[in-house]
Amino acid sequence: MSATLKRKAQALLAGEQGTVRKDWGGKVSIALVYPNTYAVGMSNLGFQTIYRHLNAIPDVVCERVFLPDPGEVDELGRTGTSPFSLESQRPLADFHMVGFSVTYEGDYINVLRILDLAGIPLRAADRRPHDPLVLMGGVCAFSNPEPIAPFMDFVVVGEGEELVVELMAAYRDGYRDRDAFLGALTALPGVYVPERYEVSRAADGTLLDVKALGGAPAVVIKRRLRDVDAFETIATVKTPSAEYGHMALLEVGKGCGRGCRFCLEGQVYRPVRHRSLDALRATVAELARQGETRVGLVGACVSDYPGIAELLRVVAAHGLELSISSLRADSLTADLAQALARGGHRTLTVAPEAGTERLRRAIRKAITDAQLMEACDLVRASGIPNLKCYFMLGLPTETAEDVEAIARLAERMLERLRVLDPAGRPFGRLTLSISSFVPKPWTPFQWAPFDGAEALAAKLETVKRGVRRLASVRVLHENPREAALQALLARGDRRVADFLELAARHQGDWRRALREWEGDAADYTTRARATDERLPWDHFDVGVRKAGLLREWHRALAEAPVAAEAR
Repeated sequence: MSATLKRKAQALLAGEQGTVRKDWGGKVSIALVYPNTYAVGMSNLGFQTIYRHLNAIPDVVCERVFLPDPGEVDELGRTGTSPFSLESQRPLADFHMVGFSVTYEGDYINVLRILDLAGIPLRAADRRPHDPLVLMGGVCAFSNPEPIAPFMDFVVVGEGEELVVELMAAYRDGYRDRDAFLGALTALPGVYVPERYEVSRAADGTLLDVKALGGAPAVVIKRRLRDVDAFETIATVKTPSAEYGHMALLEVGKGCGRGCRFCLEGQVYRPVRHRSLDALRATVAELARQGETRVGLVGACVSDYPGIAELLRVVAAHGLELSISSLRADSLTADLAQALARGGHRTLTVAPEAGTERLRRAIRKAITDAQLMEACDLVRASGIPNLKCYFMLGLPTETAEDVEAIARLAERMLERLRVLDPAGRPFGRLTLSISSFVPKPWTPFQWAPFDGAEALAAKLETVKRGVRRLASVRVLHENPREAALQALLARGDRRVADFLELAARHQGDWRRALREWEGDAADYTTRARATDERLPWDHFDVGVRKAGLLREWHRALAEAPVAAEAR
């Protein structure tokens, strides 16, 4: 093993609080892998939650693994070292199971890179009896796991807090050999075994059918927690090396009732389940007892929590500072803004998503310009010096007017923000964070085409040009080509697995892999889907009905502006 990498792992452990270390004797061992950097993975509350729940099982030992950075990859190759766990520095191949927590489609490539570095065969069909079982969980596991399915022995579909207990018990009580175990897993609700499904295609390459084999269910039903109060969702391990390492993260509930037509999370975590105020009160009290000074509330829409006003009082009563990542402009209150200011917030974040009210109605995020202006007033009244706004380009029904309106809206917001706060301090900066719309499964926009990298780059330039003269406005944006990769992986099928394998073999160089891949990326990205076309994820049930999505898709199209010649 590389002494350099071992020292680095030990330094990370030394800076942590709450690390779980368990003896391996007689236990089921699972490597919980976040296929990105340590800083990103340790900021993910879902990853931390599953780590804690697995280690709460007496006869299970769960240790963490992260994507090596480029320098570490070179060191692994030079010393012949395999990626290893943080807690005991054991190589991945030593574990009974290797479980990937995947939140972003772009990390699919990293999943394969880690397996390759560990010497574990990439394809499930090529694994040997002594190889670990490879599984995947996280939101990508129940949106559309098909592009990565050929590399997975099984996939955990849904919320894993209860399911991991059943899964570990099934392994402990029933594992004899790989094939028999995977066959038995098909009977466990919420587990998808890709090799037990046969995909057929029509002559034009579109999906014709996905046939379940060997007693596997024809439709895999997503697991969801019935009682969110039964499972406390807080960050277990604190580390200064994580983005949110300076605070305790606390989930207030699962799902969002707004129904934005572009939002995957708002659809697949239905029904909305809020943790009770009593449960949150007890958790806040425990965090204060443990010496925490700052709590970050996590959820799809924290400001919509029914008891938010009382929860703010609970946090304040325990002397804790408050942090929230993003807020709805139409549910921002003076009390909430002031609580965030007291907690040291220097920037408040809202997400208008679009520059015009018409386009916001089309995406079902009906925030008015007036509400955005009221949010600006609350920001200044609370003394918070900066405001950040999220916008998307390439949304369905978007016009040139909608794109140009982003800069005009920013200018009007800046006029409201350029006032002194109650302490006489000036406003700081308005940041526009611009992303590209990517059609996601299980949303009303799953049939919409991706706009294409070139078109998005041109629209981005329109926004940047429109705000160039506004000295207090900064534009942050992603590369539209990165969004094109996400569009390919979000709506891809099993044929995309060949592209992923190429990208992994080229050390993550997905642009080179795209050039060499025999598939047609445009078929998955910029092609509009017919509403009667079978989709790669149609053999899953995540609690969202296609008829409802289709109805919302038609309602969105009804908001499109009418061309002059058609009037």
